[in-house]
Order: sequence, then C-alpha cells, then structure tokens
Amino acid sequence: MEKKTVLYLITVVAIIAVVTFAGCIDEKEVEEPAPTLTPSPTLTPEPEPTVAPTPMLTETPTPAITITAPKPKEGDDEAPEEMTGTFVLHVTDQPSAIGDFDILNVSVSEVMLHRTGDTEAEAEAGNNGTTNETGEWIALEPLRHTFDLTKLQDGNMTTIVNESVETGKYTQVRLIVESANGIANENTVNVTVPGGMLKIVKPFTIIENQTVTFIFDINVVKAGQKYNLVPVIGKSGVI
Repeated sequence: MEKKTVLYLITVVAIIAVVTFAGCIDEKEVEEPAPTLTPSPTLTPEPEPTVAPTPMLTETPTPAITITAPKPKEGDDEAPEEMTGTFVLHVTDQPSAIGDFDILNVSVSEVMLHRTGDTEAEAEAGNNGTTNETGEWIALEPLRHTFDLTKLQDGNMTTIVNESVETGKYTQVRLIVESANGIANENTVNVTVPGGMLKIVKPFTIIENQTVTFIFDINVVKAGQKYNLVPVIGKSGVI
C-alpha cells in the first residue's frame, strides 16, 4: 500500500515538474519580444529618361545644276566642214588645126564645177548632156593659169586643178578663158573662144576621200581665116 502511495506521489511530482518546466519555457517565449521587422525600403521608380524628340530634318532643296556652255571661240559658229573628195582636171588637145601653130597659149582665169541639188530633173539633165542651171556652182582657182596647147598632144596633158571639193553629184565643168593667142604660120593669131568659156556637160560623182580625175579635151578648129577653140565632148570625161 505504501509503495503504491509513494509511486503515486512520485508520479504527481514528476507531472508537476514537467508542467512547471513547460510553463517556464512558454513565458520565455512570451516575454521575448518578437523581432522588429524593418520594412523593406520603398523602391522609388527611377524616372524614365526623357527622350528628346528627334528634330525634324528640314529638307534643304538641292540647288539646280546650271550647265554653262563655253563661249564659242572665233570661228566656232561656222558651219561644220563638209565631207570632201578630190577633183583633178587635166587638159589635152586632139590633133586638128593645132598643127598650124608653133605656140598656142590659153589663159584660164577660173574653173567652175556645177553641183546638183540631187533632184531627178537635174540628174536627168546631166545624163542628157544638158543642165537646168539649178544647184550650185563651185569656183576653183587653177594651179596654172596659162598653158601651151601645142605641147598637149599625143596623150600629153597638164593638170590645172587638184583640189578637195564637196561630195555629191556634178554635171558640168567649165573653163573661163581670159585669152587664147599664138603663132601660126609665123603670124600672131588670136583664137576665138565662143562666150569666153569652154564647157563639158557630163555627170560624175565626188565620193568622200576618193579622187576623181576628169580629162578636158580641147580642139582648135579653123573656120575660113579664123581659129576657134572648142571642147571635144566625146573625148572628155572621168577616167
């Protein structure tokens, strides 16, 4: 009985001791102040950087480009040079009354070429041995103005023109004769040139950078006591 009582008392004391110990622990826990929580610092949002407005690009007008033509030099206003070919004119003589002469000097002041206007009428006229006188005339200065016709026989000839002329179609060659005189049968003789001009109407063409050689055949014809100088159309022309 006593043992049970002692055990009972020991149990009670143990329980009281446990309760007391637990209470002390709770008081400590209660007495200890809860730690003060420092509030997190308020994050102040950084202001967004101020974006400066992009300046409007004022379009600068492109200056107009002025092209100033150089002032023409003297002579620049002249017409461009025409395309040319070379015209060569030979003079010769057919045997006839030339045998009467020891000397027969013919003086030519000018050589005239007739250039057509490239019309059908002019071309037809040239082919028929005539000219309608339209188109243009080109005057050429002779290389030698005077030649002795007695020395231009048996195929001999003299060159009186060798010059560049405009390309194109030509229909006629004229020799403007200043004088024709010589010695025949030991007498001084003036030879007549009808109209003061000898002409051959025969078409030919001057081509660029090419040479055209024209033979102008002249004959002396005796009529009574007079002598006339005439062209020989059948023996004349381009060779």
